[in-house]
Amino acid sequence: MENNELDLIHRAQMGDTEAFDNLVRLHDRQVLQLAFSVLLNLQDAQDVYQETFMKAFVNISSFRFESEFSTWLNRIALNLSINRYRQRKMRQWFSLEQKQEEQSGWDLQVPETEMLAPETSLHSGEIKRAVASGLRHLPPQQRAVVVLKHLHGYKITQIAESLDCAEGTVKNQLFRATRKLRKLLKPLLQEEAGK
Repeated sequence: MENNELDLIHRAQMGDTEAFDNLVRLHDRQVLQLAFSVLLNLQDAQDVYQETFMKAFVNISSFRFESEFSTWLNRIALNLSINRYRQRKMRQWFSLEQKQEEQSGWDLQVPETEMLAPETSLHSGEIKRAVASGLRHLPPQQRAVVVLKHLHGYKITQIAESLDCAEGTVKNQLFRATRKLRKLLKPLLQEEAGK
């Protein structure tokens, strides 16, 4: 953590709302992207975003500096996102209207990395769309692991802290997610390699 962030946290713990607002500005995009990566619905992600920062504000005094502040926020956002996803799944059968809503709105921002195959360039808009579509087919926890690792650049230990699980679990989730994505994208990747 940078000294500026440490200072903001200490001030926020003493009730300084301006300092907390500055913390929100530092982490707001990351929290919203993470919530959206689990929920795939902009409205739900915005709700979780607000809940995350409200919960963080109420509980900021419980932050013990044992992890990065972003890890603590991610844990809150992930727990809220996964709970909302489960609630939504239990109370709704996917209607045509909801599927359309999930497909519109906000696209997952797929990084221009060599996440899936080192020899494949992800500069192609078609491949980016396919990866984003593939992410939609992953269970929420696997999506979260992929997004934290490849979009936010988190290390396995940081992801494990965010998800409150063992590093082995994160590696397993990442392996399964990557295998599923490769299987879903295999035809497109073969086509791209043939060009």
